[in-house]
Amino acid sequence: MRTQQTQSNTVPAPVFALWREVAELDLSTRDIVEQMLAEETDFEIDSYRFIRKGYIDDILEEELGSDEYTLGCFNAWFLADVLDIDLDVIEAMQKAEAFEAIGKLVVSMNRLSDLAKAYASADGYGHHFSSYDHSEQEIGEYYVFRN
Repeated sequence: MRTQQTQSNTVPAPVFALWREVAELDLSTRDIVEQMLAEETDFEIDSYRFIRKGYIDDILEEELGSDEYTLGCFNAWFLADVLDIDLDVIEAMQKAEAFEAIGKLVVSMNRLSDLAKAYASADGYGHHFSSYDHSEQEIGEYYVFRN
C-alpha cells in the first residue's frame, strides 16, 4: 500500500487523500476522518452532513416518506408522471389543497421509491439534504451537504 509521509508518522495514501479533501471544508478533519474510517452511514459535524453513497437513496426515501404533506407538494406534472395519473387529477387535488392525500396516494401505490429516484435524478441530492445552498460535494464514499 502506498503511504504518505507526515511529520509524525506514515499515513496510508487513501487516508491521506481523504484527509486533504476534508481539510478543504475548513472543519475538524480528525472527527470527520474518524467517522469515515468507521464507515458511519450518516453523520453531521459543524453544520455539514455526511451520507455514505451506498445508503443515500434509502435515507432520502425514508425522509421523504416521513412527510406525506410534502410529498403532495411536488410539481403536478412530476407527480402525474411518477404516479401514472392524469395531470388534471393531480392539479385538481393540489388546487383543493389535498397535499397530504396526494402523499398518501404516493405511499399506498408503492411509488415512494420511484419518486425518490426521480427526484434525485432531476435535482440531485443537494436540493433535499442541503438547506444552505442546495449543493452537494463528494468526498471518498460520501456525499457532503452544508446546512
